[in-house]
Amino acid sequence: MALAWAAVAWAPAAPAEEVPWLYEVSVPVADQSAAARIDAAGQALAELLTRLTGLASVPRNDAVTRALAAPDLYYNQFAFERAPDGEGLRLRLQFTPRAVLELVRDARLPIWRANRPAVVAWVVLDDGGERRILGADSDHPVVTALRERARQRGLPLRLPLLDLADQLAVAPAAVWGRLSQTLEPASARYGADIVLVGRVVALDESRWAASWEFWVEGEIRDLDLEAAEPGRLGRAAADLLADELASRYAVLDRGVRQLDLTVSAVRSPADYAELLRYVGGLEFVEQVAVTRVDGDRLGISLFTSAEPDQLLELFRLDQRLFPDLLNDAPAGAIGLAWRRR
Repeated sequence: MALAWAAVAWAPAAPAEEVPWLYEVSVPVADQSAAARIDAAGQALAELLTRLTGLASVPRNDAVTRALAAPDLYYNQFAFERAPDGEGLRLRLQFTPRAVLELVRDARLPIWRANRPAVVAWVVLDDGGERRILGADSDHPVVTALRERARQRGLPLRLPLLDLADQLAVAPAAVWGRLSQTLEPASARYGADIVLVGRVVALDESRWAASWEFWVEGEIRDLDLEAAEPGRLGRAAADLLADELASRYAVLDRGVRQLDLTVSAVRSPADYAELLRYVGGLEFVEQVAVTRVDGDRLGISLFTSAEPDQLLELFRLDQRLFPDLLNDAPAGAIGLAWRRR
């Protein structure tokens, strides 16, 4: 019997986009009492720290332990609401980015910024000889768990609508065969940076198996497992992908250092303002200082925990700053060119 299969292809042509819901967390709550709210808010803050750090398990050091005991210090809005299935109560909280990022820095945890690759999942199910694609309206446990765990890890994940355009472009056989020449164009309409392709097969009435594999810039990661509960397969896929991306893009706290940049193509006051807003808004940058203005070139000092090579990779992901070989930067400075939007 074939195993469930999945593949991820990295498509860096589009810039990563900010995850709009990153600081909004919804968790189950027993009732609307203050004690239940504080307990649930602590769970929500723990989930948010998982999203922001890229760590599936966040170390409970002194700073984190104190914060989880006083979660009210970190959110500015909350609301009680019924669960989507109508069963039970949930607490939805909107956390304050500045306060939570200060906590992450105080706890000396990694920071995975809000601009993240968007994932589109094409999953085909073989449940006894008939193959069908599981789309956005599917409630199959594999894709339900995949979506839920991706959100818990802060991954923007979409499933195809399977409307007429998708049906004409992608047949189940194309997903089963992992035909990139078919799936990549079909995924472009969803703004995909990463295409996740899955084959799911039931071994029998009570056993499922999965073999997950993905490629990131030519490197392969894989995982094989079996489970009686199919949701485990979806959760494993989300964790595998989140762990890999966080290992590449989360900035570890190795101490703040000064990095000097010389940025060309800063041609107007609007460019100047936008550039400073961009670099000053990076979660791993603690301070920005303008050191020199020379025509369309701007000297900037960043005080950051990012290593130079990692900083350049994150700039590449955002597609706002690029290495500029013609930039005659001073010794020790990094020469870059600005791209306006």
